[in-house]
Amino acid sequence: MSTRQEEMESKKLASFFEEDLCIFSLRSKKKISVLQEMVRHLAGVGRISDERFIMEMLKNRESLGSTGLGMGVAFPHGRSLAIKDLTVLFARSASGVEFEAQDGEPTKIFFLILAPSDRGADTYLALLSELIGIIQKPKKLESLLAVKDHASLIGILGGEES
Repeated sequence: MSTRQEEMESKKLASFFEEDLCIFSLRSKKKISVLQEMVRHLAGVGRISDERFIMEMLKNRESLGSTGLGMGVAFPHGRSLAIKDLTVLFARSASGVEFEAQDGEPTKIFFLILAPSDRGADTYLALLSELIGIIQKPKKLESLLAVKDHASLIGILGGEES
């Protein structure tokens, strides 16, 4: 078993999703404003100290190609020495956002992943892999698209079909 798999088993996927790191009704309707809303939320709960720096990092990453994978899901992400701990924010937009997704469809689910660049790469990659696995399951994806509270989100990520 690889180190990455062992780390993910020792820390279950659902444990990365804290209640204060969820936005169940994004107000923003455009790509940059959605990123700003998520970054502002992280600053508001004390997870980041430099909103401008994080926004620039995310914009630079998006300029390389949209992190909107399609199926209504995006994984904006970045790694930096300015980030102390792996942080995952879940956000949902009921109506969807034009996020330049690969399939051209509106994006409704966002997993913003920020990680330190000097450590934890295996956990970061394993987390991303687990999330991609979940969205590839039609029932799980359908549940995520409708999720409205933290308990339901944890149920979906923890293995229960909500």
